Amino acid sequence: MLRRIPFTPLVCLVVFLSTILANDCWAANPEEALEILLKPNEASSTTATKRTKARSRPAYQARPWVAGVPGQIPPPPFFKRISKVKAPCGGFSPYLFGRPCVLPRAKARQWELGVQAIFARTRGTIAWPRTCYTGWNQNNEIDLNDVFNVPEHATLPQFTARYQFRPHWGVRYVILGEEFSGGGNSNQWNQQYCFGNSQILLSGYQDLNSKWTHTYQRLGLIYDAISSCSMVMSVFADWLHTDDKLEVGCQVCGQYTRIFSTSGDSAIVGLEFQRCIKTALNGGTLSWDHKAGVIFLDDAQGWDIQLGLRYSIPLNCGRAGFASGGYRFITYEKSQPDYLWENTLEGGYLEFGLIF
Repeated sequence: MLRRIPFTPLVCLVVFLSTILANDCWAANPEEALEILLKPNEASSTTATKRTKARSRPAYQARPWVAGVPGQIPPPPFFKRISKVKAPCGGFSPYLFGRPCVLPRAKARQWELGVQAIFARTRGTIAWPRTCYTGWNQNNEIDLNDVFNVPEHATLPQFTARYQFRPHWGVRYVILGEEFSGGGNSNQWNQQYCFGNSQILLSGYQDLNSKWTHTYQRLGLIYDAISSCSMVMSVFADWLHTDDKLEVGCQVCGQYTRIFSTSGDSAIVGLEFQRCIKTALNGGTLSWDHKAGVIFLDDAQGWDIQLGLRYSIPLNCGRAGFASGGYRFITYEKSQPDYLWENTLEGGYLEFGLIF
């Protein structure tokens, strides 16, 4: 019977010996053999490093962004440094117990219409001609109330239209007019005046009829020189046209009627001031409303002064309604070589308007 030879252990022994003999380095002692076993293989590590570098992705190179090319991401916007932020007038209020004081007024391409009633005390003087040598009154100045019985109190209507064609510039038209009719016995006793080319001898029982027609018109520009959310100061320059007509009829002294008529074109310049006082939670605003102007040119002089308060109520779409009241004083004097004409209107006023 044949004996089996163990081939498998023999093959393993041959492979192990060939591996040891194929190595470049031989250990002379056990310590060197241990160092050789623990030392990494430089060839294998170098090959792994090269493979890693070969597999790494190349660095991204930024390409310039071209508008209109699909698939490109636009660059981020460049932000400027914010130095100052100004909140719009009437915007959101961070206050818990009130709103900021904002003055409602006409903005660009908006209208402001107002109707005013002046409860005026009327006064006037006329000298036509300037001198009259009658023996009683040489300067010939006749008081309209005491002599011609013109009413001392009357209500005068006024209409105002303003268009703000630019943020700081506007154009405005104002018309004021009324007719005053009076009559009755004269308050003068045995006084003689000249009215035109005739003399009028007045006594306590003399009956006179009078009618005074007065028209006051203004058209001009207004510029908001200083303005903010709560205040505006404006400068205005207007052309002023006045028409005055006085008719006097005397029953006792010949039953005649004399008519005095004058008109003039002059200028008026001045300032307007509006300042917010308080803005309520519902948006209602109380503000000052002052105007002052001086009249000159064409041998005329005078003043137009208004002091008052305004209460504005906000409406939708930037519109507002307002009501104002106060005191107004208007005086006008025109002096010519052949006549003198002076009239004054002063008293309280009420005005209602709309900004749209």
